[in-house]
Amino acid sequence: MLKVYTSYNCSSCKKAMNWLGSNGIGYDEYNFFSKGLTESEVRFILKYAHNGFEDVISERSNIYVRYSEKMKDMTTSQLIEFIIDFPAVLKRPLIVDEVTEQILVGYNANDLEDLL
Repeated sequence: MLKVYTSYNCSSCKKAMNWLGSNGIGYDEYNFFSKGLTESEVRFILKYAHNGFEDVISERSNIYVRYSEKMKDMTTSQLIEFIIDFPAVLKRPLIVDEVTEQILVGYNANDLEDLL
């Protein structure tokens, strides 16, 4: 089963979920803006990110631009707390496949096909 981390008004998230639905692939959606993130959720995401935070942090986000210097000096625990407090810093969608132990960041139909 796939877990798709999304946010409101995210066109890439909608495209990814439409692609999955059109191809008959089941998934659980987790909107981290409405539900928030817990430490265990952030650690779950990071477990599949081969390059750690680098894979999932959006350097184009306003939050990152504003806090990037402070983030460089944060410990892992502090970065996790930061993500919990500011989930907009995450790229999206984040599509986690526990079976293949991979994460797909963003929407790309070819990448989704390869993942599955």
